[in-house]
Amino acid sequence: MVDIRTLALPIRVTENKYVKSTLEDSVHFGSLEGYKNIESQGIGDEDEGKIVGLFKKEKSKITIRIPESDKEITLTDKDFMQDPQMEYRLKDGIEKRIGVASFGLLTFRDFKLDRSFNNRKYFKLRKDTLDDIKRLIKDKEKLTGNKCNLIIFSNPDFFSSIKKSGYEADIVQYYDPYNLSQFLKLKNGNKAYCYLKKDYFKYQREYRIIKIAKDKFPQEGQNVKIKGISKRASFFSLDQLKTIQLIADFN
Repeated sequence: MVDIRTLALPIRVTENKYVKSTLEDSVHFGSLEGYKNIESQGIGDEDEGKIVGLFKKEKSKITIRIPESDKEITLTDKDFMQDPQMEYRLKDGIEKRIGVASFGLLTFRDFKLDRSFNNRKYFKLRKDTLDDIKRLIKDKEKLTGNKCNLIIFSNPDFFSSIKKSGYEADIVQYYDPYNLSQFLKLKNGNKAYCYLKKDYFKYQREYRIIKIAKDKFPQEGQNVKIKGISKRASFFSLDQLKTIQLIADFN
């Protein structure tokens, strides 16, 4: 019996003109370096390939109070945090060689119970999940200037195809840059920096496939065939997505 709590449903926002090729196992990889260059458009992440720890600037103030007059004399009013940031990054040599194909992962937490009938339960996407997907589509349309929609992939076909391809892939982990203990734990952990992003981007629910070139990864990106990745995949408009149902039978 499948435990629906382990559900992972891969999705990808795709320009309408590339839907056909995407459904034919074509996967576009963009350069990791290039993703930083679209930050000026308010979409990219200037911290791609690195992990950043931030400290909130706080002013320390010391005063002397004179009780009789209720006056206060300020002795210091100084900002002690002049450079409140630490960062660690991939070496330039490897960063320039990395290509990234970005997908999203919907999990059981993205669904809520809609209705039950006998031993069958029907779930639908949560409103906040739909809002996040709308945001993803708007991001892509803003970046490309083209209309976009969604492709939903078959779980077993998608992951088995990536495994057979030999490419590296992992879930992106989102972190709070102001949480020093979390930052240090991730810094010293085994997760590559290209799979770590600040929690501002957690609405993306990103799953990344990584392709490493022998030399510099093409700035314009690269289309790659990953056999079987789009088997049983389906194209969905946003209106169709609102009506999608997850059905689970319980014995």
